[in-house]
Amino acid sequence: MAREEASGTSTKTEIMEQKLGYRVGLVRLFVRDIEKVKAFYVETLGMEIIPEFTNDTFIFLKPSAGTPIALQKAEDTESAAQVGSTELSLFVDDVDGAWNDLKAVGVEVGEIVDIGAGRAFFFKDPEGQALGVSQLYPQVDALRRQYGIQS
Repeated sequence: MAREEASGTSTKTEIMEQKLGYRVGLVRLFVRDIEKVKAFYVETLGMEIIPEFTNDTFIFLKPSAGTPIALQKAEDTESAAQVGSTELSLFVDDVDGAWNDLKAVGVEVGEIVDIGAGRAFFFKDPEGQALGVSQLYPQVDALRRQYGIQS
């Protein structure tokens, strides 16, 4: 940090060394027929719907272990994701710090927005894969832990 303050600039390595603790928190699948896809994940794969995180256009699914999955109607997304696309949601403890760090190294990031469960921003990797970075609100994080869902 002293080098950054002295020079007024940061290198990509220096910024990434801050280790904001990116962790996979959710995989979001964009679907056309949410009821049909929900039935597949629940009835065929045995995943559990978590009602507190579910509504008509967003279904939160808990697998027996690992990262949860969300089904979302494609036309109901801000990013206008296409049916069949996926978004990897990374969780951090400091969404503002992550936003600043990624922007500082040249990543084209969207604005930080309230997503209901916390604050997040979205961007794409060099190949165009959708990514989101979120910081959950404490009450949402506590509810996830209550259900045994990693955060």
